[in-house]
Amino acid sequence: MLTKIAWRNVWRNRRRSWVLITAVAVGVFSFIGMMAYADGFVIQMVDAAINLQGGHLQVAAEGYHANPTVHARVQDAAAVETALDGVAGVRAAPLVETPGMINSAEQAAGVRILGVDPAREAAVSTIDEMLVEGTYLEAGEPAVLLGAKLAERLNVRLGERIVLMASDLENEVGAGAYRVGGLFRTNSTEYDRTTVFLPLGAARDLLGYGAGTVSAYTVRLDAGTDLDAAAAALRAGLRGQGLEVVTWAERVPMLVMMREMYDVFVVVLVVILFSAIAFTLVNSFLMVIFERIKEIGIMTANGVRPRQVRRMLFLEAAFIVALGLALGGGLGAALIAYWGRVGLDLSAFADGLNAFGASAVVYPYVDWGHLALGFATILVMVALAVLYPAVRASRFNVVEAINHV
Repeated sequence: MLTKIAWRNVWRNRRRSWVLITAVAVGVFSFIGMMAYADGFVIQMVDAAINLQGGHLQVAAEGYHANPTVHARVQDAAAVETALDGVAGVRAAPLVETPGMINSAEQAAGVRILGVDPAREAAVSTIDEMLVEGTYLEAGEPAVLLGAKLAERLNVRLGERIVLMASDLENEVGAGAYRVGGLFRTNSTEYDRTTVFLPLGAARDLLGYGAGTVSAYTVRLDAGTDLDAAAAALRAGLRGQGLEVVTWAERVPMLVMMREMYDVFVVVLVVILFSAIAFTLVNSFLMVIFERIKEIGIMTANGVRPRQVRRMLFLEAAFIVALGLALGGGLGAALIAYWGRVGLDLSAFADGLNAFGASAVVYPYVDWGHLALGFATILVMVALAVLYPAVRASRFNVVEAINHV
């Protein structure tokens, strides 16, 4: 009976009810849209760190990540390969990495030189998918890949020669001339300005490394593989060999800090957004109970208990919130479906986004934890908002309420 009465009460003043439903729907729609966009932006930054900066895990000599010099190197690659074979759901590729200089006929610049095995690197990074000109690396071919921004800075084109220089194991300056075989463009402008790829053998020759020596191993996990479990298994397999296994979060602590700050931002946003809706409901339900003072008095005189009056008002609020959630959630789902197909084009802010490793086109990502937090918060806020009007209505003096004009 109370449910039927509450439902009918919602539509006694259709204009006010639709205003409340619309307020809830707009809040929910805005929350879903902002969260999907912001979560997509964060996911792009994490993907950039994994795809371009060393995979999910890196295996290197102890102390390498604190001080990545040419002398901190993996000399027993076979032991690392054996340990990797014992961990399910991982792909790995050797890496030779060093800072150096690149020279063209007109310009010079400081760069990060990455020597990779072309075939295996394609399984752990996405650089082969980001070529805008030329061809991918080939083993044994003295050609390099440059970021498009770096090529512009050096004023070099495909097929032209550049010279790479770096300190080798003997603390001498090693140098080599290479042909520009391809240009790539990633989501990170800084990465494109400072990165050079060349075949693993050529990088070893440049630094004076032996055939089984590398700077590190880049490890990529298959979908569904647990990061911590894989890291623990690798550490167990390499125990006592003077090697360290570092996760992407340990390599890029700034990104982890940004994610933690973002989680705090989500909580603040949810509280602010749904507090506004709660105050709207408080005002509206105070108006509702003062319009129905005589009616509530008659109901109480006929045996309706105070707790039933409170329940009736809570049911009215629940109907309004449910309709608002359905409307706002449906519009939000449609927005995410549209963004998921075409993306949100933010080309006007491309330079700023690229500085964070994000693309100018951001695709939404649904974090169910954030959505659950938002929906739980709105339910709590609505319950608190209706609590005072409901308690106030249940405490009316019966005689005064019946005689109220």
